[in-house]
Amino acid sequence: MKGLKIVERWTDLPTIFERGYHFVGDARTASHQVEFAHRLLALPAGSLVLMPFCGSGFYAIEMALWGYYIVGWDPSSPLLSAAERKAEEEGVILSLKTGSLVPSGWDVGTYDGAMVLGNRFGLTGQEETDRQFLGDLSGLVRENGHLVLALPHRDGVLKDWKPKDWEDLWDGSTALISREWDATSGYAKEIWTVLRSAQKEETLRIAYRVYTASEFSRLMDQTGFVVTKVLGGYTGSALAPEHTTMLIQAVNRNPKEPD
Repeated sequence: MKGLKIVERWTDLPTIFERGYHFVGDARTASHQVEFAHRLLALPAGSLVLMPFCGSGFYAIEMALWGYYIVGWDPSSPLLSAAERKAEEEGVILSLKTGSLVPSGWDVGTYDGAMVLGNRFGLTGQEETDRQFLGDLSGLVRENGHLVLALPHRDGVLKDWKPKDWEDLWDGSTALISREWDATSGYAKEIWTVLRSAQKEETLRIAYRVYTASEFSRLMDQTGFVVTKVLGGYTGSALAPEHTTMLIQAVNRNPKEPD
């Protein structure tokens, strides 16, 4: 369409995932958030739950402490190694897998439910790969099983927009972040200057999709999931413009059949 601006796919998003910079979390925050979020799974203790983008394991460990059997998956091997160490310290057992951004080749209909918490981009960062990811996830979760996700909320992100920011990363480096918003496409564009020492730095360029609740609900409809609840953060309150995070419950109505 004439005049429509399409955001370029900046190429360093896979590097962000491989380095583990996509994951945000700590033990105290995970404990608080899982205490509420696990109720949305509507599953008894002992159920098998898949946790994509489990990162360094804070959320997965909390779910295991609630009595669930957890399979965690993440594209970052260093984060999974950290998750293994933390699980051993806490005395819980996690099954951990790694691979590309969209897992494939897993058993169809194996999992009672799935949960995605602690990923700064929500899912894969790109709308087309989010759609593929959710479609694959629909094939892994049993029919009528619940999916619970925490995603950035577009209205809240824009209300609290910071063109310049910085963040200490899990590996001890610091990222200086410069942001632009592409209102036509719904993508945030960021340039990360990662400082590893006084003499060494690296520049990463990324673009990632930030959804409204209605946009993400439509995406879910295309992949077999039906959104049943959208909440503002982890308090159970109705989603409002000031919420930077939306907590979504969906049910798997159209699981894939085995090939």
